[in-house]
Amino acid sequence: MKTKRAKILVVKGSAPPAVEVDSEAATVYVRFRRAKVARTIPRPAPRMHLAVDVDARGAVIGVEAVGIKEIQIGRLLKMAAVQAPNIDFSQVRYLPAGLGAS
Repeated sequence: MKTKRAKILVVKGSAPPAVEVDSEAATVYVRFRRAKVARTIPRPAPRMHLAVDVDARGAVIGVEAVGIKEIQIGRLLKMAAVQAPNIDFSQVRYLPAGLGAS
């Protein structure tokens, strides 16, 4: 039996994301941009909740992981079926959750 593959979503921009971390709640949110979330797409992941927020046009806003033990951005995006080919991840900003990105 074939398993259905998740549609790959591509981040169009080149601005590095802000990674909001709540270590107490074991959550991380990789925010590519600020926008109104039109839909949240759940992604299958072992031992954690993983979802991608998109706007009304289907453009990626961010990726949320709940129940995460360590942050590996590349692995997290791969599991969420999100690609960001134009982003320099060495410029990522890590923030405590609740402060948000400016």
